[in-house]
Amino acid sequence: MFESIKKAKQLGALALERVDDYLELVRLSAEIQVQNWKKQAISYLMVALFSALSLIFLGLAVIITCWDTPYRILSAWGIAGIYALIAFLVYAAAPKQTASVSAFDVVRDELQQDIKLMKDVV
Repeated sequence: MFESIKKAKQLGALALERVDDYLELVRLSAEIQVQNWKKQAISYLMVALFSALSLIFLGLAVIITCWDTPYRILSAWGIAGIYALIAFLVYAAAPKQTASVSAFDVVRDELQQDIKLMKDVV
């Protein structure tokens, strides 16, 4: 009986000792996750901006090149059709993007290791 009380006391001390570590690990993981989201959002916005600008200027260049030819109207509608096709392809491919690994996996792994350790002690 005293042995189980001693083990429970050791487990309680271990758990209290690890709570601060868990809180610090959660805080750090949350900060890392926020920084990753910010970097990812900024990079997506930059890619979208420069892609849109390059498509606009490419379309203008094609239309201006064909301005004095009988293909002016055909080139304008062709550019509009290509833009619509690109928009559809981007929309179709968007759900297939994979999610990044969560920063909280470290916290989960630590908790699982400690639970295993506590089970081994008991």
